[in-house]
Amino acid sequence: MQIDVIKPLTNIVMECNLYTGDRCVKITMLRSDYELLVKEGFFIRDGKSKDSAGVLNTTQEYHEIRYVDGHPQLVNK
Repeated sequence: MQIDVIKPLTNIVMECNLYTGDRCVKITMLRSDYELLVKEGFFIRDGKSKDSAGVLNTTQEYHEIRYVDGHPQLVNK
C-alpha cells in the first residue's frame, strides 16, 4: 500500500491516490489530517513542491506481513 498526495482540491481537502497491489483508487483526505501526518513523518517529503511525476508527497510502500507457522510471510509484493 502507498499513498500519493496529488494536490489540494480546496483549502480543506487534498486529492490523493491510494495504491494497493496493481490498483489505484482516488481518495480525499482532510488537509488538517494530511498536515498532521506530514509532521508525524508518515509522508516522506515536506510536501512543498511536486516531484517529476507531479506528486506533492508520498508515503513509504507498506506491505502486509502474515505469520504462517510462526514465520513472517510478505503478502502482495
